[in-house]
Amino acid sequence: MADIERVTTMKVLGVTITNTLSASDHICEVIKSCAQTQYSLRILRTHGLSDSGLYTIYRLVAVAKITFVSTAWSGFANKRDEQ
Repeated sequence: MADIERVTTMKVLGVTITNTLSASDHICEVIKSCAQTQYSLRILRTHGLSDSGLYTIYRLVAVAKITFVSTAWSGFANKRDEQ
């Protein structure tokens, strides 16, 4: 029989969850990713991309990353509070 490895974090549907059901690691990853996106947008601006183009890219990328799991996580948190 194979041994089952215990882990402290696990990525499920793109969301990192810890063994204490905390999403803090996921939030840190999202913030890091958004910071990388902002850096990329700054580079694009210096190469002449318009402000409206920058805003569109930011909205498509960063906001999508932030809101990706918010509804599912809030539903899970509410269900957990009811128990």
